[in-house]
Amino acid sequence: MPETARILCVNDEINILNVIRRQLYDMNLKLYTVCSAEEGLRFLQNEPPVQVVISDYRLPGMNGIDFLRHIADEWPTVTGILLTGFADSDIIREVLHRKEVYAVLTKPWKALELQKLIGEALSISPAHI
Repeated sequence: MPETARILCVNDEINILNVIRRQLYDMNLKLYTVCSAEEGLRFLQNEPPVQVVISDYRLPGMNGIDFLRHIADEWPTVTGILLTGFADSDIIREVLHRKEVYAVLTKPWKALELQKLIGEALSISPAHI
C-alpha cells in the first residue's frame, strides 16, 4: 500500500487555504499549510519531505516563483505548482519552459482541475514513486 502523499500549500490568504483543504479532502494525502515563503522554507527544512508544494504567486517577502525556484534548487524531488491570477505572463511561461515549476493553476480554478493536477504531480514525483 503506497504511503500517504504529503502536500505543502503556501498562501497568505486563509480563505484560499481553506478552499484547497476542502477540495483535496477526499484524496489520500496529508495537507500542510503555511502563510509565507519563509514559513514554507522553515517547514521544508524541519519536517519530513513533501512530494508537492502549491504556492501562490503573491506572497509576503518573496514571490511564489522565486520560492518555487529555491525549492527546485534545494529539494529537486519536490514538484512545484504555482497558483496565480496572472495567466498570461512571460515569466510564468519561462519558469514552465525551464521546468522550475511543474504547472500553473490560474484563479479561479475548479476542484476537479486541482485534484487532477495533484494526481499528475504525485505520479511524476520521485519522492512518491
